[in-house]
This record gives sequence, C-alpha cells and structure tokens, in this order.
Amino acid sequence: IVVNDSNTSNSNQPSATLTPEEKSRYIALDAEMVGIGPSGSYSRLARIALIDYDGNTLYDTMVRVEERVTDYRTFVSGITEADITSDRAVSFDVVQSTVRQLIHNKIVVGHGLKNDFKVLGLSHPWYDIRDTAKYEPFMKVPEPQDYNPNNATLVPKKLRILAKDKLGLDIQV
Repeated sequence: IVVNDSNTSNSNQPSATLTPEEKSRYIALDAEMVGIGPSGSYSRLARIALIDYDGNTLYDTMVRVEERVTDYRTFVSGITEADITSDRAVSFDVVQSTVRQLIHNKIVVGHGLKNDFKVLGLSHPWYDIRDTAKYEPFMKVPEPQDYNPNNATLVPKKLRILAKDKLGLDIQV
C-alpha cells in the first residue's frame, strides 16, 4: 500500500488510451494483514486499500482486529498496534460490505489476490481477476531458496521486485 514514487519515469506504460467507461471497469485492491494465534500463523485483515484506474483512492482504511495480535508483520505491512486500535479503524463487517460493493461488476487487479479475498471472506468471478502474481510474463524460474511446494516451473516475483522492474517504483522500503 505504501509507495515511494521518487522515480516515476516509465517506459512500460501501455500506449492504448481507454475511455472513461473502460477505465471505470478496473479497480486495484491491496490488503495488509496481521497475524493471530501461535507465532502469528493465522491472518486477519488490518488495512485495505482500493484505487481506480487513474490511481485515485476509492477506499483506504485500517481495520479493527478483535483477536489478540501475535505478529503485526510491521516489516512488510507497516501496520502497528496503534493503527488497528485507533478510533479511525473500522469494523471488519463494515469493511467487508464496503469492499463487496466497490468491486461488484469490476475487474479487480492486484498481487496475490487469492490471499486478499480469503482474508476478506469474499469471492470474485475468476474472469474478472487480474493477478500479477499469476501472470506468466511477470513470473520467474524458481531459485533454490524460493517457496515452491508443487515444483512449479514458474513462481511469482515479489511485488517489490515487480514494482521496481515494471514501474520503476521503490515500495515496501
């Protein structure tokens, strides 16, 4: 969710111009999670952000976590205890309902969307999902240190690497 756009020059942007109606069909989604349970092994939604095709924020909120958090995963997400206990944090039910409405009949773009939809308790039609983690031209041949339980010939690149390679952006700094 946090982007440092100090280098915004981009030769990889599509040259096609979409109409406002076409642009309105796309929405990007990113969820940040914290861990609950032993060693933080179970994920709970802590922040959700949705943006439109042009990068305008449609929804960005912290989410109250009712269970005891055992791993804030701050090094990845930037989430702290204060974020999810503040008066600004919204209940999970409100967030789930709002996101459901916002993504209805939209093409959802994101990275690792399976995890985001799972933590949201939502599903979305497969034909309206564009997951950069599953898009083969963005994937890589696995290295020995990569998590690859199914011995796949291609594995997802980390979002941090994709953002740098494709957009020239430094994220998760």
